[in-house]
Order: sequence, then structure tokens, then C-alpha cells
Amino acid sequence: MSSSLIPHPSSLIFAVIPVKPLRQAKSRLARALKPPLRQALVRSLLSRTLDLLNANDRIAGTIVISHDVTVLELARNQNAIGLAESESGLNAAITQAATWARAHGAKAILIVPTDLPLIAEADIDAMLDLATKPKCVVIAPDRREEGTNALLVRPPDAISFAYGTSSFEAHRVQAQERGLPVSVYRSSTIALDLDVPDDLTFFQEGAAKFDLHSLSE
Repeated sequence: MSSSLIPHPSSLIFAVIPVKPLRQAKSRLARALKPPLRQALVRSLLSRTLDLLNANDRIAGTIVISHDVTVLELARNQNAIGLAESESGLNAAITQAATWARAHGAKAILIVPTDLPLIAEADIDAMLDLATKPKCVVIAPDRREEGTNALLVRPPDAISFAYGTSSFEAHRVQAQERGLPVSVYRSSTIALDLDVPDDLTFFQEGAAKFDLHSLSE
């Protein structure tokens, strides 16, 4: 468990994990992994991410939002909130989760995708530590400084979500235009996402003991 204190209601933070339907999981890894392995990879990483967030006392709850009933069931089995996605699209899904979180008392949300195989407890705590203002944004970019690998927004509707091409810069510029303090958090563990085959190769070369094929056993 995190050694941090249990949060006061005035600083209530929910984590948000958006998850595509398993049959569509990590489609850009299709050249490297067949569908059963891609689905197994997502399930394994989702489980690991939920364990990590559940172990942090500063996170009041974790919302998993998805169209996939299997994903939602997996989430609920790990004490997460399973929220059925009402619209298509990543930004719409995150907006829905942010609205739900705020309606249930959240003062901030931390958005974490399922494809960060190295994300650590220290990363979560570091991003929470940077959110010191009543209104602020903390962004963790990917290793190419293009995408957004984690995003903390206080309050949950402080910005409009802009995931997609060059989302790191889009989120940073939008926050600055709204006069919000912006902190950028960089670490080697949070910067790696498994998005394209090159990411998978980079990960496997740095994790010699990792056997991807064991996920399907």
C-alpha cells in the first residue's frame, strides 16, 4: 500500500481507465501479435494497472469505461467502477467518465491508459504531488513527446480532452490558454506505451524475462 495519507474529501481523486472492446484491442500491433495475444496483453495490463491504482490510498476509486461487458466485469471483479460507454470515441468516453466522477464528488481525475507496462507506484504519487493548485493540469508524455501517457486534471472538467495526434502539445497548450498551471512529469517507466510494434520491441529488449506468449496460456 502507498504510505500516503487517506485523502480529505476536498481533494477527492478518481482514476479513469478507458478500454476499447477486446476484439479491437491494440490493432496497431497486428503485425506483431495475433488477436488472442493482443487481447491477453490488454487483460493482463488492465489487471496490473488496477492493482497499482487500488494500492494507492490517495485514489478514492478507479473508473473503467468501456463498451466491452467482459472488460467491465473484469474491472468490477477488481473493485473498480465499471462504466458502460454511451458514445464512441476516446475523448467522448473520458468526458463521460469525468462527468460521472465530478457528479460523485471528485475534485480531480487521473487518466491512465491500459498500455503502460512499466508504470510504477512512484509515477502515480509523483503526478499527484505535482497537482498542488485548486485548478491545474499534470501531463506525462510518451517517450516520443507526442502522445499523452497520463493526465491529471483538477477539476475534472478543467479542459476538453484532446487525445489523438500530438495530444501532449494539445493538452498543454489548451491548459495554458485557460490560465491553468501546467506541470510536465517525465519518467522512463511512464513514458513507454505499447502502441506500435516498435514499442513492443523496445519493451521486450529491456525486459528479458518478459514472455509475451505466456499471457495466452
